[in-house]
Amino acid sequence: MKALLLILDGAGLAAPQPGNAVTAETMPVLFRAMAENGHAVLGASGKPVGQDDGQVGNSEVGHLTIGAGFVIPSTLSRIDDAFRNGDWDACGVWAGLKGSGRLHLIGLLSDAGVHGHMRSLVQAAELACRHGVADVVVHPVLDGVDSQAGTAPALIKALRSALAGLPRVRLGVVSGRKWFTDRSGDLDISAVFADGLAGTAGLPEFTGEALDAHLAKGSEASFPAHLAPGGVTVAAGEPVLLTQHRADRATQVARVISMRNPVYSLVELADAVPAGRIFFPTVPLTKGLAFELRQAGVSSTRIAEACKFPHVTRFINGLNTELEGRPVRVESIPDAQIPERPEMSIDQVAREIEAVVRDPSARVAIANIANLDQVGHLGRYDLAATAAQAVDRTLQRLLGLCREHGWTVLITSDHGNADRTQDEAGKPFGSHTERPVPFTVVPPPGLSFTWTRREGSLANVAPTLLNALGLSQPGYMEPSLIAMVAKA
Repeated sequence: MKALLLILDGAGLAAPQPGNAVTAETMPVLFRAMAENGHAVLGASGKPVGQDDGQVGNSEVGHLTIGAGFVIPSTLSRIDDAFRNGDWDACGVWAGLKGSGRLHLIGLLSDAGVHGHMRSLVQAAELACRHGVADVVVHPVLDGVDSQAGTAPALIKALRSALAGLPRVRLGVVSGRKWFTDRSGDLDISAVFADGLAGTAGLPEFTGEALDAHLAKGSEASFPAHLAPGGVTVAAGEPVLLTQHRADRATQVARVISMRNPVYSLVELADAVPAGRIFFPTVPLTKGLAFELRQAGVSSTRIAEACKFPHVTRFINGLNTELEGRPVRVESIPDAQIPERPEMSIDQVAREIEAVVRDPSARVAIANIANLDQVGHLGRYDLAATAAQAVDRTLQRLLGLCREHGWTVLITSDHGNADRTQDEAGKPFGSHTERPVPFTVVPPPGLSFTWTRREGSLANVAPTLLNALGLSQPGYMEPSLIAMVAKA
């Protein structure tokens, strides 16, 4: 048997309401498939994917859970646990910073925890003080994408309050994430952030009034660098600690900063940070979907735009790189072009999937469709609806071809996003949502299935894919959602 796992990134499941671009109106093919074949509702946030209650899901956690087939603690949970139980305090990496004259902490000022969380900044500051750092300077990066746009003033206030009881800790440069989280490969963009940290061109004073004036015109994500009263910039040679818990949007800026300063990090950032400066090295899984496919001698093709390619390879493989199968990486358009091109590179992704389905020797494909997440972050219903329609047209195209060539199609998502593009007041909402995601299965002629359960989490996806392929499910995985039946 052959199967395509199609991950519609950012497609949360919610009742039709203003701002929801994932509905039967915008995506009739998806919802018709769900109605005709039945569907399950999968948890993609909080405890069902190894996060704290109320923590919204994200692509890293989502794909990691999909590929594992069981629930594992998220990296943020691992960091929080290590802070509480003392393991972070006892980490040998502090030896390189012990007694430092000055340490700069840089990370997202976010309460969403998608790429970084503000509590990691506070925890790192507290531990640095314990380890005798004489001067700790916190450089908060305003969010407005993962955390709701416009929440920066409240988060700055909360950060000041959390740091107030720590000795020798002060705020430094305050700036938006636009230049900090870029992953386009254009180092000049990251250099804008690094120059702001260094105060290369001189910095205006950060005040609440300055932030309010900026928010009246746009999101805090594009807030230019300002220096907090009494703060200092980052001088060449002074150590810097990045508090992001996800690598994909911190690696590029780490490379640029490392040209000027020794960089430490909570997590591995490719080759941008030496191993001896990483507090929480990656711990790859030793079991999961990729291992089961390899053991069965089944090769898989992984297809995604560049912005989501690590998710269908490294993350689905349990943070392993040697199990990727046949990778197909489609170039993404620059983020700045997404408002004009919400279809992004979906046509090329579809062509690559079609090539695999037409290949008689192929048996498994795992593909990510990025539009509903990337466009959903813009917080504009019109663009998200256009993206949803493009995804739905592509789905129709792929379902027809898979039916013709005898492929089963499993459709799901990794977290919500485009299901909510405005808040209760009608203002733009571009953050991930805590909503569950849909899961449905479309078998080809000659095959059918029965649902064994209609609720679960993303951890149920891998065993269900194995079931659709006619492969046995290992005992460590969550149960399959279906039982496949070959018609006589």
